[in-house]
Amino acid sequence: MNAPTCCLARIPANGKFWLRNARVADGLRDIRIEDGRVRALLAAGESPCCAPGLDLDGGAVRPMAGDGPVAAGDPADLWVTLCGGRTVPMRAGRLDENRSQNAGPLDGSDR
Repeated sequence: MNAPTCCLARIPANGKFWLRNARVADGLRDIRIEDGRVRALLAAGESPCCAPGLDLDGGAVRPMAGDGPVAAGDPADLWVTLCGGRTVPMRAGRLDENRSQNAGPLDGSDR
């Protein structure tokens, strides 16, 4: 199963976008990705409405490495659950639609 084309089409090539309604360890957030890094986390619904982005509709976002939280300033190397329910890797702010992982716990621990 491929990642939903509608989701991937909303990621601009310039690498500056929002992951909206993303579920992180402490709740729903809007996450700003810019130049391969997490630049900001806001309460869900607080990102600019007209800015490019992807609504994850509560899909989980967690760091690839370690079990820490998603934090501003960190590299945008994340596991992202897309609007279609598929979890894909994001490396330096770019989704890899050819690989996927079953969604794991938000704390990053193994099942």
